[in-house]
Amino acid sequence: MNVQKLLFTAALVAATPAMDVHAQDSSWYLGAKVGAASTDDRWIDDSDSSYGVLVGYRFNQALALEAEYTDFGDLRVDLDDLDIRSTRLEPRSWGLKVLGTLPITARIDLLGSVGYHSFDMDPRDEDGFRDVIGSRRSTDLFYGVGAQFNFESRLSLRAQVQRYEFRRSGDSDEASLSLMYNF
Repeated sequence: MNVQKLLFTAALVAATPAMDVHAQDSSWYLGAKVGAASTDDRWIDDSDSSYGVLVGYRFNQALALEAEYTDFGDLRVDLDDLDIRSTRLEPRSWGLKVLGTLPITARIDLLGSVGYHSFDMDPRDEDGFRDVIGSRRSTDLFYGVGAQFNFESRLSLRAQVQRYEFRRSGDSDEASLSLMYNF
């Protein structure tokens, strides 16, 4: 068993006792995020603005399940060593993660998350780049840490750093701010 699967399984097992689907504070929430993503790989070393949306369900005060979409912007690829000028990638990701919450005060929570995302890193086909690297699509691990400020209303503000691993394509780090609405 590889380390990623072991970590993910351990997180789920550790969270299982905290799962009380009949908890009184259970609720759905929606969020929108903006941030900065930096991607590093053999041919990519670029950053751009990122954005995304998410929907989540809080089982109790300590555990939630979130689904999210992230667009990592428009990344420039340096291909001088392949005699191809340059091209652009537009990586996108759909993910599902377990979010653990540790209340610090009545309004501030620390966050930790782990999950899997399916990504699409198809390059624009300029000068034959797609022929060189092919289409990059797969499912891989992503994880992060952050903090959340809960306003007195149904709104929360989240600051978070996440790492998205892209199999055979490097990885991307994203720092983001999210505005959440709790139903």
